[in-house]
Amino acid sequence: MAPHPHGYCFPRLADRVNPSVPPRFSPVSNHAVRVKLHQIFQIVGFLLGMIGMLVIYSVKENAGKPHISSWHALFGLLSMILSLIQLFGGLPLIYSWIRAVLPVNKSLAELKRKHAQMGLVTIICALTTIGLAFYSNWFIKKQFHRIYQNVAFGAVTTIIGVIFAQVYHGRLALQQ
Repeated sequence: MAPHPHGYCFPRLADRVNPSVPPRFSPVSNHAVRVKLHQIFQIVGFLLGMIGMLVIYSVKENAGKPHISSWHALFGLLSMILSLIQLFGGLPLIYSWIRAVLPVNKSLAELKRKHAQMGLVTIICALTTIGLAFYSNWFIKKQFHRIYQNVAFGAVTTIIGVIFAQVYHGRLALQQ
């Protein structure tokens, strides 16, 4: 299958301005700017992911192939669903009027912590999707060497660890 929703993860991985990441790891020190840039990166990543999913849907439809028939596809769909939940779940953190209108009975700090935790789950699903892509039928048919698959999956696992450490030290550890 031709390459598809790569655009989904690039804005997210480039999201070094994430408000949960300590300022020493971010090129932007102003918190309000980091929050706005984080929001923009997440929206762009989601939109690119949706475009990619529409492209792959039409390619599979034209080829008469089944949809969502691999672990890669299942994790990709789960990643998009979690991303949508995260996009809407982050809005009450930015806009206080939403917290006033909705029956939110948690503190802002608790909402931020839950958003950071769900963000970790979302990025782990997205990176697992990338890792599983290297074991998809497309790569197997191209006789992609096994060493490259293992190196790619190891790189994805390392990225997960780095992101977890940054978010944990930036958001989760501060609120325990």
